[in-house]
Amino acid sequence: MQPDLLQQLRDVHLPEAPGWWPPAPGWWLLLLLALAGLVLVVRAARRAYLRRQPFRHARRLYAQLHSAYTAGTLSENLYLHQSNELLKRLVIFGLGDDQARKANDQEWLAILDRWSGSNAFTSGAGQALGNQRFAPAPQADMDALHALLLQFFAKAHP
Repeated sequence: MQPDLLQQLRDVHLPEAPGWWPPAPGWWLLLLLALAGLVLVVRAARRAYLRRQPFRHARRLYAQLHSAYTAGTLSENLYLHQSNELLKRLVIFGLGDDQARKANDQEWLAILDRWSGSNAFTSGAGQALGNQRFAPAPQADMDALHALLLQFFAKAHP
């Protein structure tokens, strides 16, 4: 008699599970897209950081200028001239407004108004940065001007 044929069969064996390496082509594509996206984000962040650098520098210089004025080591006239010079450099080089190079008095104040989004330079405390700063004793509300300049530095950036 023949032994039972079913007893001679081996058990069912599952094949080995596929390993994690090498990944499927879809994962390689996803990795490349993620790296490209990361490179783009880093480049955009660096560009934004460099674009805002003149504004950070101008705020730092203005803080030093104002602290020298409040300490009494800087006259009101000199404070107005140096604040105006700082704004001029910021508008020309930081904001890229070439019209400001030749602008003076009301034209300059109008440019500042445009960048600040107000009319505080042509009809407010900012008038002291026009031709009024050349007077022997300029009449300026220095606290209002300081607040206006701080607002300008905070608002006017690319």
